[in-house]
Amino acid sequence: MKKKKRLAVALDFTTIEEAEKFLYNIEDKDIIIKIGYSLFIKYGTDITDFVKNRGFDLFLDLKLHDIPNTVYNGVKAALYTGADYLTIHTLGGIKMLEKAVEAKKDSDLKLLGVTILTSHDEKYLDYIGSKYSIKELALKLSKNAVNIGIDGIVCSAEEVKQIKEDIKKEFIAVVPGIRTEKIEGDDQKRVLTPEEAINLGADIIVVGRPIIKAKDPNKKIKEIKERIN
Repeated sequence: MKKKKRLAVALDFTTIEEAEKFLYNIEDKDIIIKIGYSLFIKYGTDITDFVKNRGFDLFLDLKLHDIPNTVYNGVKAALYTGADYLTIHTLGGIKMLEKAVEAKKDSDLKLLGVTILTSHDEKYLDYIGSKYSIKELALKLSKNAVNIGIDGIVCSAEEVKQIKEDIKKEFIAVVPGIRTEKIEGDDQKRVLTPEEAINLGADIIVVGRPIIKAKDPNKKIKEIKERIN
């Protein structure tokens, strides 16, 4: 049985040279590498091919959110990158989510539904005019997505416990905004430590700056994996 990988490293670099240099030095292949807009828009399959060729699982974080057919085509295109995980936005609606599930069909691609970004707090609810609290909205979006067939949910560690308890179907809970220690001027509002996130029900945690800015990234990866195991 394939061992589950619980740590995703956010490759938050702006150039492919920085990303390649970082990955060349990473010894542990038993992790997931997350690619976001900055690298993917600029370098496309050059960066995704590099990640796959180095032996890592690929997490393509594009948060697809568009009309159903456009998202269908986006998921189809993502299959060609060899992505193991792909994010779509649950706020895109039921029809959009259904088309995303249809597009992946019998592939091994895991679709991850983004609920409420960890940079948002209650002020965001005033902005969109929601009658729900952050936790209520995250739960509602999560239930809809999992029932439709989305493989996993991306949510804050603060919401993951309730979401895990309330949704009876099996799904992957992915928690970003993980910090090993407090960071001055952090743009993430709802953050927790690796241990806290796992204990609350996270299946995969996403860690960026604490690893890629570490003096010894391999040591930091080992430390975090020991903490969550």
